Amino acid sequence: MKPFIRNLLTVSLLALSIISCKHNNDPEPQTISKIVFWSSNEAIKNIKVDCYVDGKKIGTLSKVSGSAPGCSDAKSPVATVEPGFHYCEFRAANGQTIDIDLDTEANQCYDVELM
Repeated sequence: MKPFIRNLLTVSLLALSIISCKHNNDPEPQTISKIVFWSSNEAIKNIKVDCYVDGKKIGTLSKVSGSAPGCSDAKSPVATVEPGFHYCEFRAANGQTIDIDLDTEANQCYDVELM
């Protein structure tokens, strides 16, 4: 094979491989939602209330909030979920449960309040 044609093929293959590579620093699209559990009810100071999403325990309510906390609040139970339908549940130590069905969309924060 002539050197010119070999060099042309080599450069073409190199260019093709560079163009087709994905850069590791390209941000991935956000495809998650977050659900934060909270309560303004003073009774949670006396009764342990666990929070569940789709049957998985997320955490326990341990503080009273005057308003909905954000999904970045480290003191509130927060679940990271795929967009779609989710079954949320409060389970109190006294046996009471409250169920909430929630349809989430990507890149959103949802607050679920125990009244």
